[in-house]
Amino acid sequence: MFHFIHDIIRLFKPKRQPDEQQANDFTDFTTQTVDEPVEAHADNIEKNPSPSPKPRAKMTIYYVDEDGHYLHEFNVIHGFVGDPVSFIIPDFDHYVLFKIMGVSTYMQKEDNQVTLQYNRLNGKPVNIFFINYDTYSMIRLPQMAIGKYNNEFQINIPELSGFKLINYSGDSNGIFDDYMKHLIIYYRRNDWHSVQKDTFYIRLREYTRVYSDTNGDVLHVLLPKKSIWKVFYQVTTDDALWLNIGPNQWIVDRNFYRMQYPFAKELTNTDSWKIKKVHYTATIENDNHQSVAVYNFPYGSCIGFLHNGNSFFVTQEIVDQNNVQWVEINNLHYIVSDDVKKSLDNI
Repeated sequence: MFHFIHDIIRLFKPKRQPDEQQANDFTDFTTQTVDEPVEAHADNIEKNPSPSPKPRAKMTIYYVDEDGHYLHEFNVIHGFVGDPVSFIIPDFDHYVLFKIMGVSTYMQKEDNQVTLQYNRLNGKPVNIFFINYDTYSMIRLPQMAIGKYNNEFQINIPELSGFKLINYSGDSNGIFDDYMKHLIIYYRRNDWHSVQKDTFYIRLREYTRVYSDTNGDVLHVLLPKKSIWKVFYQVTTDDALWLNIGPNQWIVDRNFYRMQYPFAKELTNTDSWKIKKVHYTATIENDNHQSVAVYNFPYGSCIGFLHNGNSFFVTQEIVDQNNVQWVEINNLHYIVSDDVKKSLDNI
């Protein structure tokens, strides 16, 4: 059946003419490729310039003080323009770096100059004290003289109102260096004509006013009649004899009864005692390392003890009626002199 249908289709199909070209034939043609020369444009090509060498450079470093004086020989650093620069900043005794003048971090140009300025430090100061010669109190606040290291100083002793110069000790001239110096100037009040620093006791004969100074205000204190007081020194002024009985405590002497040993029991034969005023330093020394009793008066009450190595001032040497040797220490108390040894500085 299949073959029958195929034959029928062939009968009705038109026949191809002999010169007719088949539909699926392709026209034969050839494509040619021509290589055209490409013109090189100079403007489109980047040129790589050869690097030019950097110019040489130097940096000169100077070290000067505030007056422009050289502290050290200058240093020179070599390199190229634009190169970074680093160097060690030196120290100089008694100087401190104050400022750097010039560009010091890189070679800015071919010839660079940098100046390091140092300022001189101050030396140690001179402390100046103004002291009352008689009371050892400060008349005014201390002052300091300050100057550059190794500079000379000359201190003029000032005049103080109401005081006259007695003397001074210490450094009134010299140079400022590494050591602190002191100048102590002693003055005495103009209205104090004479000063006696004898210590003794008095018994008041009457009620007595107390003053803050020899020309000061009256304190709100009235000392009782027959009371006993220790006097440290007495001062003569234009109008009175003043007795000092303590810091800022003064009374006018009215012929008070003087007492040598006010706190002791009554002794009947003190006239036979040998008393010698002295002034030297001493210490306690004994082989048994025993304490030494301190009395308020020879044969009086024991008020304390001294031990080996304790030092003090001896202000009186006493030999009593029993030939016992005593010493008064610090103008106040008494000990037997067996264990007292005078300091080597006083021998």
